[in-house]
Amino acid sequence: MNRKMDDDRGRKRQIDRRKLREKKRRRNRNIRWGIFLAIAIVIGLLSFGLSKNFMQSSEEQPVLTGETVMVTIPEGASTADIAGILKENKLIKSTLSFRVSSRLDGFDGTYRQGTYEIDKGLNATQIMELLQTGVVLDKMKITIPEGFTTKQIAAKVEEKGICTAEEFITECNTGTFEFDFLKNLPDREFKLEGYLFPDTYFIKEETTAHQLIQAMLKRFEQMYTKEYQNAVAKSGYTLDELIIIASIIEKEIKVDEERPRAAGVIYNRIKDGMPLQVDATVLYAMGIVKEDISTVDLQVDSPYNTYKVKGLPVGPISNPGELAFKAALYPENNKFIYYVVEEKGKDNHVFCETYEEFLKAKEKYKASGS
Repeated sequence: MNRKMDDDRGRKRQIDRRKLREKKRRRNRNIRWGIFLAIAIVIGLLSFGLSKNFMQSSEEQPVLTGETVMVTIPEGASTADIAGILKENKLIKSTLSFRVSSRLDGFDGTYRQGTYEIDKGLNATQIMELLQTGVVLDKMKITIPEGFTTKQIAAKVEEKGICTAEEFITECNTGTFEFDFLKNLPDREFKLEGYLFPDTYFIKEETTAHQLIQAMLKRFEQMYTKEYQNAVAKSGYTLDELIIIASIIEKEIKVDEERPRAAGVIYNRIKDGMPLQVDATVLYAMGIVKEDISTVDLQVDSPYNTYKVKGLPVGPISNPGELAFKAALYPENNKFIYYVVEEKGKDNHVFCETYEEFLKAKEKYKASGS
């Protein structure tokens, strides 16, 4: 009996010793894995930092797109919270990368609450720097409306204090800008008219006229996709001719749905050998803005006056947006030859196939103002 009890105790001690050894092995294994994981994390962070610095030093600074997102950082938001907001707004690709970069670059804990207008072209570091300011970017942007002329843009640039209007126009005409779509442009008073893409651009105190013009031309290049390039090649018109047509549509037609229809009118008149007789070209030739033109205005001697010259004017009469360009490229197939604003104070037009219809519509327009 005693011997059996001794055997049981012996077996129990052996089992306890095995359990203890197994426990020690597990503990040591966990310690080794913990050390290995810590080393791997440190190496990974160092590698991330080195590769990040290398890429940022070797890549060109991103070009501002003019496409912005309004983002509000609430009070007390952590870096993780901010990363989530940025990821949700598609301003960053990885929340983990943003958090790690914030820690490594010393931004963690420095972000301030506020509403930010963030350009989609900013990289992560630029966003981090912006989020330290706590201010909206209203004083750091310039918005160029669709249909503005080079002279109007120049006035707005001068208003922003970037340079004088004269300096801006001179840089447009004499500056060097390496874009394929600018090659072989004919000589005219405003060389880049039609290609200064209307959008919102972010500026700094040190922004020059050349840099702003470069950004506007870059936006045109981004808009001018391969699809559009192929369509231009098949159209039978040059890009410059299509920009001229788009610039007319931009100035004449405010209702988006009417733009392809108005483009059809322009092409129909060109096909029939008729002068375009577009009021907006006369106003451009005169350098003025008003609602109605007079018979005296129609006599202005200018290659832009489409009442006196057949075909297209010598150059664009505005800087059109994408919708006007698309209308010029994909016109509606119709038989309309004329269009008239339906009533004074309205933007929509009446489109006519015959001169008689046009006269009736014109009389109705005149009567609407009485």
